[in-house]
Amino acid sequence: MPETLGPDRRSARANADALFGGLATRFDNVQRAPKFYQARSKLGRYALSPSGVFADTSVWTTVGADSTRTLTLLGTHTPTGYLFAPYASVAAHTATGDARHVIRLRRRGESEYDWDTNVDHAIGPVNAREIAAALTAFVSAPQQAAGANVHAGNETLFPETSRVLGELFSLDSLRAVPIGDGSAAVLVRFRMDPDRIAKTRPNFSKYLDKYVSPARYRLRLQDGTGATWLDAVGSDNVFSVRYRVRDGQLLALSGAARPLPDTLQINVDASAKFMIFRVGVSRLIGDFAFVRSNEERGWAMHFRHEPDWNFPLAVNHLISTSLRHPFEGEGITVRISVRDRPGSQTLLSREASVSVQESAIVRWLGGLGNSAMSDFAGRAEAEENRYVFEVLSALRSDFVAALSVGE
Repeated sequence: MPETLGPDRRSARANADALFGGLATRFDNVQRAPKFYQARSKLGRYALSPSGVFADTSVWTTVGADSTRTLTLLGTHTPTGYLFAPYASVAAHTATGDARHVIRLRRRGESEYDWDTNVDHAIGPVNAREIAAALTAFVSAPQQAAGANVHAGNETLFPETSRVLGELFSLDSLRAVPIGDGSAAVLVRFRMDPDRIAKTRPNFSKYLDKYVSPARYRLRLQDGTGATWLDAVGSDNVFSVRYRVRDGQLLALSGAARPLPDTLQINVDASAKFMIFRVGVSRLIGDFAFVRSNEERGWAMHFRHEPDWNFPLAVNHLISTSLRHPFEGEGITVRISVRDRPGSQTLLSREASVSVQESAIVRWLGGLGNSAMSDFAGRAEAEENRYVFEVLSALRSDFVAALSVGE
């Protein structure tokens, strides 16, 4: 798999060094300039009730005449850590690890607002096709050997990564069952145990116990016939992923092998526990498209159908018309991709947009989200950032070491 990150081993090693190094810096002793430190807290508090932040000029870097507010941030690595600072504008990235965040809020009516977020993170010279090839090799790896051998092989090839991930996660099973047509049905199941990091990362451990451990979710990718191509489930700290693969190509879990469609449906059920009650959605269904141009690879999602909402009885009496609003028109859009820029930094990009209509029930949901964010901000977030930094740094070390063998 490491060799897929470049046309030769030397290029692949340089690409891996820049890719994982650039991603790791984002989590190295994260700091925020005072203006953004205050703005971030307000944005979290008023995400679903934007009227509370729309007129607050201390939050925005640009105030437009067309009812648009913009916050533009530059993220860059400094001698003391990774710094997010606001600017009126941020030029194109020139250094690996630099990031540009653009958050826009537009008022459409008295209680209607549009949020748009764009994030570009520079990841070095590796191109989109090489990233896609590495992901394909990763998904195909279980088919190449029996599950036990794959596990042992990963620990041999990625010793530092296995060690760091092992602080919090354990691999319960990794099975690839051959099917007569040359494909294999793959099951990956792993477990998260926050108690493992209770002494070394106590605040992050408590946060995981409070919010992640009780969460339940299921994500399926399905086609128009109802066939499932990917099934991911999480509950009670156990996570599993099922898929079928042949020669690097994803296949439907059942039935005859056929080409992967350009567009699938994504179907999500999810719930979280807040205090003594549970809040969630079921049948959150959207269009899931693969981005496969010459210079960009990724995924684009559009959610245009209101899901079924699961609320406590005390909340069900609130008027819920505003809950349909985000799914009208273009709906909620999410795009994650890697984009080439010949002669410059390749970008890992995230784009999202959602429309909000303020109401009592929407403000109640926003309060729950802000409560979770407030619990995370501070020591729990700092410990989480450090853990992610160590995981990505371990990947960088393991990839570089594997691609240095024999030279």
